Amino acid sequence: MTGRALKRTSAGNPLVPLVGRREEVRALSSAVGARQSRLIVGPAGIGKTRLLQESLPASGQPFVRLQGPFVLHGLLVDLAERLHCRCARFPDVRRATSMVLKPLVLDALRQSPRCVVLEDVSGTDPRMYRFLQKVYYAGDGCLVVTARSRDGLGCLRKLLWDPGQEIALKPLNRPEALLLFEEACRVFRLESLDLGEFRRKVLAAAQGNPGQIVAMCRMAARPEYQRGRYIKFLPLRIDVLSALA
Repeated sequence: MTGRALKRTSAGNPLVPLVGRREEVRALSSAVGARQSRLIVGPAGIGKTRLLQESLPASGQPFVRLQGPFVLHGLLVDLAERLHCRCARFPDVRRATSMVLKPLVLDALRQSPRCVVLEDVSGTDPRMYRFLQKVYYAGDGCLVVTARSRDGLGCLRKLLWDPGQEIALKPLNRPEALLLFEEACRVFRLESLDLGEFRRKVLAAAQGNPGQIVAMCRMAARPEYQRGRYIKFLPLRIDVLSALA
């Protein structure tokens, strides 16, 4: 394949170039670089994870990134393992209680400040809120949270209440959506297929949602969604919506 070399995810999958998010990348990388907390909101597929992939390394700050859904003890264990916490009573931190893990994690964050990134947060309870409140104020680190909506944060809304801390991701406009479609077709090597009708259907169905555009192009490369040069759009679309639900 000629042209630009493809970036890849940590799993080795080709990464479609980011389109239409230059200001958001600048805002998030600058905030994390200045150790300021942020809330990123938007529906499934709008690009929250992709924004993190571009912004966190560009910030120049160390970070630890965890994927929801979250319960307090599981979060504490994950953080203790990522931060290399040690406890004489519990050499395996997975066997430690929450009461043991909380001070270990908070002390590690004070000694080695970093950005704690929690993806897909929803419905946090008071116990989770109180712990994340301490993380929020621990040392010189910061907290970055992604969620589908502010209303879905539960008790955490009391901590991330400031509109100035929010980055709300909007759908791409038509030229941006078209450019992303063309980039995705290049990455997933769809040039040999009949793309005219497929392009029209993808852009109409996605309504500017970049995750849906990329997911539909990715699936179109699979033989089960092809009939000769024709792409079977309806089953492809149903499977994309199911995956993003």
